[in-house]
Amino acid sequence: MKRSFTRRDVAYLVVATVLAVAGYGLFRAMYFAGEPLPFAQEMVLVFLGAVATIYLTAVLLNRQTELELRKEGRVIVLQQKADTYMACIEKVAEIVETANHDPRLIDELRVLNHKLAIVGSGAAVRQFCAVLDRLLEGLKDGDMTNVEGESVMQALADLTAAMRTDILQEIGIDGEGDMLDAIRRNSRRMEALDDLGEKPGG
Repeated sequence: MKRSFTRRDVAYLVVATVLAVAGYGLFRAMYFAGEPLPFAQEMVLVFLGAVATIYLTAVLLNRQTELELRKEGRVIVLQQKADTYMACIEKVAEIVETANHDPRLIDELRVLNHKLAIVGSGAAVRQFCAVLDRLLEGLKDGDMTNVEGESVMQALADLTAAMRTDILQEIGIDGEGDMLDAIRRNSRRMEALDDLGEKPGG
């Protein structure tokens, strides 16, 4: 994993180098100054060990805190992303189920669109645009037919695949292959199951 050094990191490195060189010179002078008294040399060594321990502990704690903050930030962003993705899917499905132009649902979808623009991946935003195009086509006359609803749900299946890929990549899971075809097939099967319930005597 590549890590770019910030100006703060470079400044810390320079300061640490200067302090290390100055500290070495100071302790070396103190050590040889105490040569006639072995006890004084031992005290210098103990003090040197204590300083080195404190310095290393501070560096490790600072690094650990930085990593924990980054991890916590990623968890928060991932949770926001997952919540937004699920809300988009549920809201589009609710609009299709309503099958007519409901201003309240459209307003809620508009808010979700802005949230998606903030946390969503590029692929998810582009697929959501396709879903909106299908919704516009289906609701332009006020009511949505079953065929138009199925078209929206197929676009939603593509959106779901893009969202799934993004979430898995965020948590470091790859290599599951292309799931788009399977998600599309499942969506078509669900539409077929829904159509069975609309048949007379079903």
